[in-house]
Amino acid sequence: MLKRFFILVLAPCSLAFSIALSADVPSGFQRDFEQPVQILADNDLLDLQQSVYRATGNVRINQGSLRITAHELEVTGFDSRSNEPEVFALRGTPATYQQEIEPGIIVNAEAASIQYDATAGILTLQGNAELRQDGSLVRAERIVYNLATQQVTSDRGDEQVETIFRPRPRTQQNNNGQD
Repeated sequence: MLKRFFILVLAPCSLAFSIALSADVPSGFQRDFEQPVQILADNDLLDLQQSVYRATGNVRINQGSLRITAHELEVTGFDSRSNEPEVFALRGTPATYQQEIEPGIIVNAEAASIQYDATAGILTLQGNAELRQDGSLVRAERIVYNLATQQVTSDRGDEQVETIFRPRPRTQQNNNGQD
C-alpha cells in the first residue's frame, strides 16, 4: 500500500529542500524552494529525537517543479536546533532528479546514489552519473553540481569524463553576405 507523507510543518524541525538563495540563483529554484515538500513511499520512519527520516520502496519527492525518485531516502540534520547540515541521501537503480531551473530549461540527472546537501546547495551524483540540461550532457562516475553557482565538476575514475555540448543556434548575419 502506498503511504503518503506530506511535510508541511513539523515543529520543532523543518524538513524541506531549502538553501540560502542569492540573487544569482535562477528563479525556478527560488519558486521551488518556497513550496512544501511531498514525499511518497511504501514505508517510512520519522525519528524526531535523532533527527532522521527514512523512506523505502518507490520513493518519490515533489516540490514545485522538483521531482526525485529513488528506492531509499534518508534525511538527516533537519532539526533547526542542530548545527549539522541538512542532507538528503537517495539510492536507486538509478535514483533520478528533475527540476525546471528557468522557464523551459529542465535539468535531468540520474545515478546509483544522489546526495543533496540542502545547507550548502550541493547536489552530488555518484555511480554511473548523468546530468542533462538543454541538450547538453555530462556522464561520469561522480558529478558535483553547485546549484547556487551553477558550477558542475566531474570525474570518471579510471575512464574519461564525457561531456557533450549542444551547439548554440546560429543567428542570421546582415544581408550583405558578411559573416
